[in-house]
Amino acid sequence: MQNKKRPDSSEFACLAPNFGGKTESMTVSSPPQGTPLAANASHEPKPARDISPGCRRTVVLTGASGGIGILIARRLLDQNYRVIALCRSKPAIESELLSHIACDLGASGSLAEACSRIHEHHAPVFAVIHCAGTISPSFMATADEKDITTQISLNLSAPILLTRHLLPLMQTIDGRQKSCIVFVNSMAAVMPLAGSAVYAAAKAGLRSFALSLAQEARPRGILVSSVFPGAVQTDMLIREMKEGGSVLNYVSTPLDPDVVAKAVTDQLIRCGSERFLPAIDGVFGRLCMLAPCLLRLSLPLLRFIGKRGYLRTKTRL
Repeated sequence: MQNKKRPDSSEFACLAPNFGGKTESMTVSSPPQGTPLAANASHEPKPARDISPGCRRTVVLTGASGGIGILIARRLLDQNYRVIALCRSKPAIESELLSHIACDLGASGSLAEACSRIHEHHAPVFAVIHCAGTISPSFMATADEKDITTQISLNLSAPILLTRHLLPLMQTIDGRQKSCIVFVNSMAAVMPLAGSAVYAAAKAGLRSFALSLAQEARPRGILVSSVFPGAVQTDMLIREMKEGGSVLNYVSTPLDPDVVAKAVTDQLIRCGSERFLPAIDGVFGRLCMLAPCLLRLSLPLLRFIGKRGYLRTKTRL
């Protein structure tokens, strides 16, 4: 009997995911603690396999069904990337380059199963964009325990676990362009505010995770970056304000979500460590991290400016 030819690394790299709308279920356990990132990984990090420049690149995107996420998905598709959307509902986009894997990011089992499907179909991953997030503003004395757990799970635990599962599948393109992981973070990571303690804590933790991961991933040819938008004019911001969100969201005019989407997709070409939007808010936020008293002293003025900005926005609506 003639043996079938096994594809070499270049052939493997050009295999594209073909999920074909299958909905079959499978159970995959999370990797045990201490398991190396790849099956044959040694203690020394190994460079990822190169992908042929002519091969279509695959991007795994969370939060792609709405808000900033769906705008990121559209931009990626316009740039001829193959997009794997990990979210509960299918994005309202019709494209042969878009594959949807239903996934509850807050459930570790669902996340592991989704990643196993990507691995099963031999999809080399060029980039991962973590865009999913949630906020439930409240003061700690009255905070709902479920809301606390959900915010930590979706804003911090899920990106960490997803990164752990996908790192072994990540590849680089032969040449100067590198594989990358992009975290859509928040200005709350450097500007913690009353009423958003849990959200700010999760985002600050995500920033530290990204900075640490960058040191680990660079030897493998993988770059890590974070985008920190201030308030963005999305349904999430409207809901946040209805639930008692801070008027400090309106110290600066809320950003157009497409501006944020462009900043995120630009990271795939010019991957930097951190980018703050608007930049001046990032400077101020980082200064507050160095001198926390600066935020405390400036809060009365910031609240005054934010209240005026919020009233102007409500008037226009």
